[in-house]
Amino acid sequence: MIYQRYFKSGQSLILKTQNPQDTEGRTELLSATLDSGEDTTYILYLPYAEDAANQYPFTPELLFEISSEAMGLGVRVTGRFEKQIDGQRIAVKIQPDLQMFQRRNSPRLDCCLGIRFSRGQGTLKDLRETWEKNIKVLQSPKAPFNLEGFNPCQVNISNGGIRFSMRPPVNLSDLCLMLIDLDDGKVPICAITEIAWCRPEQDETILITGMRFINILKEDQKRIDKFLSAKNAKPEA
Repeated sequence: MIYQRYFKSGQSLILKTQNPQDTEGRTELLSATLDSGEDTTYILYLPYAEDAANQYPFTPELLFEISSEAMGLGVRVTGRFEKQIDGQRIAVKIQPDLQMFQRRNSPRLDCCLGIRFSRGQGTLKDLRETWEKNIKVLQSPKAPFNLEGFNPCQVNISNGGIRFSMRPPVNLSDLCLMLIDLDDGKVPICAITEIAWCRPEQDETILITGMRFINILKEDQKRIDKFLSAKNAKPEA
């Protein structure tokens, strides 16, 4: 089955892994671009680095939900990892389960939160390993609750990502490791984020940057939802 009507070369895609870790309460995403497609096999380009395909734990038959936008609607299909083509391209076998769906905007909020983040120095593999270590520390009963170094920052946040201002250089698909203090009496949220878009403010030395959470605990996404509900429920003064 061929889906050229909905998926075209050069189209931006989001890959959501459906591996066993997903059942452990994690959301894991990857960005990709459709490089080419033939019959039911798509060649996907990963934007992160020259050896990006070597930096992710691809395994035979690894399953993805592949989503994008077509004709004003969301479109998704399931694909299985088939093989690595080179350092930035992989082949994925597409399943005959195409679905169209109405995209829904997640609740968002403009607010001030304590933020700590480091730009992606190193590889996707390095960031994933650091994220794993941080998650274990934060989930420990003896987790250190130290909010030193958290800078108050005006942000716009949802359970899928965060927007705030940064100084250049900023490039699409750049990765960051981020800690977010929701001021809810719990340890900070830790996530790997990917820069999805950016645009200059009036002061061109500052860029408004939209980041997508690509590695985050589902429990932390629920904490963000609860935080948004509580803030939105408060009557205006």
